[in-house]
Amino acid sequence: TVFYYTVKALADAGYDVTVSTVDAPDFKSYEDIVGESFPSNVMLVRAIPFDIKIFTIYKGLLSWIEAYRGSYDIIVVTHGYPLKLTGLKAPVVYYMHFPAILTVDTKWNYEFSRYMLKSPSRYGFREFLESIPFWLYIKPYTFISSRLYRYLLEVPWRILVNSTYTLKALKYTLGMYRCCYDVISKTEIVYPPLPRLEELTSLRGGAREPCVVTIGRFSSEKRYELVLETARILRDIEFYIAGGVYGRASRSYYNKIKRHAPSNVIVKANIPHDEKLSLLSNCTVYLHTMIGEHFGIAPLEALATGATPVVHTLSGTWTDICLENNYCYGYKKTNPEEIARIVEEAINKPKQAPIEHIEKYSPEKFMRTILRIVEEALLDKH
Repeated sequence: TVFYYTVKALADAGYDVTVSTVDAPDFKSYEDIVGESFPSNVMLVRAIPFDIKIFTIYKGLLSWIEAYRGSYDIIVVTHGYPLKLTGLKAPVVYYMHFPAILTVDTKWNYEFSRYMLKSPSRYGFREFLESIPFWLYIKPYTFISSRLYRYLLEVPWRILVNSTYTLKALKYTLGMYRCCYDVISKTEIVYPPLPRLEELTSLRGGAREPCVVTIGRFSSEKRYELVLETARILRDIEFYIAGGVYGRASRSYYNKIKRHAPSNVIVKANIPHDEKLSLLSNCTVYLHTMIGEHFGIAPLEALATGATPVVHTLSGTWTDICLENNYCYGYKKTNPEEIARIVEEAINKPKQAPIEHIEKYSPEKFMRTILRIVEEALLDKH
């Protein structure tokens, strides 16, 4: 949504916008998410003439190719890396979703890292072996970053982050590499926009069932096993897990969750938008089991519809969307007994955020902010 509404804001304001991507954009997916067509008055270019389906975390390095090939007044990066670009004269506005190197940094988020590389003594040898490929995939990136990160953040005129949680992570990263401390003074929190906000908030106020819904792509870091374990404790409560399946690894994880789901858990893949709205408007509780969520559009969607999110406290969801325990329930330990207790409490005593809080994440506010920052960068350039 950050990419789409950034392009829309600039195109609607009359800028000549060139969109540079590594892979071909999936416009149908964007239209399904935001409920409108992708802006037609933009130029699309490919950084490379073919798709790369693997090594996703490394593909961001290629996104800068067009910055050198073309002549631009300003560069706005919504996905990729804030590289130090020698000879690049245009100011750069960089939207940081999260410092990727911290994903597996044990000092920053020990529990999440341990989940990605599972201990054989705790999880068994088979699950340990299954976790090795991701660890091998990420290790070269952390090796490169540990040597180059101090040079990565010097060029951007402004860095935008999606939450106070990510801002804290950025400060930690700069401290880890002892560099670029002035970056923080040029960093601003800009919340991602919530698509279809009015449609979501129109679902508030209706009768709800004592059921629990979890929505998100099927990927191992989402920790849907914890939903299954919680559901086994709360046998009288119906749980729903619904999300997108993209690629072989995602399909494998979906099959695993569906295969091990108890009878009170319904697992669905690639559901239509209307069915997602039905789940969000019908269930009292939204359960989010990912640790270290940078922001969390799905919990925000749930909150907008009037559901009560239950989230891990180590997340941008907790700090910026929930405002800690004001609008949600939080859990610190990742054992199903604690989560089950909190889910029951949320069902019996649901919370609801006021409309004014939800409107902080409107696409209109996001687009106004992006335009202001771009205009400030262009003025500063001259």
